[in-house]
Amino acid sequence: MIKKVSKWLSANRHAYAMLFFIFYLAVFFTLEHWDRPEHIIHFFLDDYIPFNEYFIIPYFMWFLCIAASLVGFMVYEKETFLNLCLMMFGGMTFCLIIYALIPSGLDIRGKIAGNNLCCQLTKWLYSIDTPTNVCPSIHVASSVSIAFAVWKSKKLKSYPKFQFGTIALMILICISTVFIKQHSLIDVFCGILLSTVLYYVAYYTNWKSITVWTKHQLVLRHRRLHPNSYRRWKF
Repeated sequence: MIKKVSKWLSANRHAYAMLFFIFYLAVFFTLEHWDRPEHIIHFFLDDYIPFNEYFIIPYFMWFLCIAASLVGFMVYEKETFLNLCLMMFGGMTFCLIIYALIPSGLDIRGKIAGNNLCCQLTKWLYSIDTPTNVCPSIHVASSVSIAFAVWKSKKLKSYPKFQFGTIALMILICISTVFIKQHSLIDVFCGILLSTVLYYVAYYTNWKSITVWTKHQLVLRHRRLHPNSYRRWKF
């Protein structure tokens, strides 16, 4: 089994992009315990959005959608996988930088009066996820990135119902963030704007040629600095 996985990874080196999550999780949880909000995010329309614990269900579905979209495209559609990685990982990295430079927080959470399963899940979420580092919303930015990737996928063009269903789910996930008071409308707007910019970079620029050129330059530089090691490797 290990040999098969190793062989597959050797033939599909784009899969190593998933190692980004090691960096992301380390930095995210560090900021969660280190940062203190200096800017409270609030929009007057936030006060008119009622709390609804049932939106915790689509909110948690985000984690499944992240895994399913990345693994699915990684295995079946490399080009879309790389574009999704640019949008999603680029968005996450940008958000982490903003969180470090401009710590933000929320003051819209209220006391949860109910005691049903969804209320319990929301209370648990509140206990492990502090109302800090909220703008832009990674939840929203990543969901929008998935929606763009699914919409632009060549293989999924033959399955329009799946495409529209997935996009509808991503919209529901974005909406869920404000109904469980996990984000402000400002966070949602900034998350959408961030992924929209990265979408144009991914699909309307030649960004892959830049990475190939950079890799080529690094190889040439290594060969100039270590000519003997290169010859041993080559011959």
